[in-house]
Amino acid sequence: MKDQFYYILKQCLDSRQDWAKYQKDYLRFQSLKEKANKRRFTGNRLISVIYQLINLPLIITNFLIKVNRYSQYHKVLSEIEVMQEEINKYEENPKINQQWRNNAKD
Repeated sequence: MKDQFYYILKQCLDSRQDWAKYQKDYLRFQSLKEKANKRRFTGNRLISVIYQLINLPLIITNFLIKVNRYSQYHKVLSEIEVMQEEINKYEENPKINQQWRNNAKD
């Protein structure tokens, strides 16, 4: 018999997995957009340098946002692993429910 915490973990795990799938597709799409943007300036190097100098603050900000998105993505992947390990404990050992209940009473 599983307690309420098990079902909360399952629900959180499902939502995190859905978010991770969406985020993976989003990051992949963003990398394609970056390739297309770089390809836009392949013909004229001078315009490319001028464009990058003019938009340097925006380029730096976008880089920091990109780092943050990848960091969040990997954080959620770590959360998924931990939640999955906890759910596996519930499924492997049915006595864990009693241990959780005894600890909660103490």
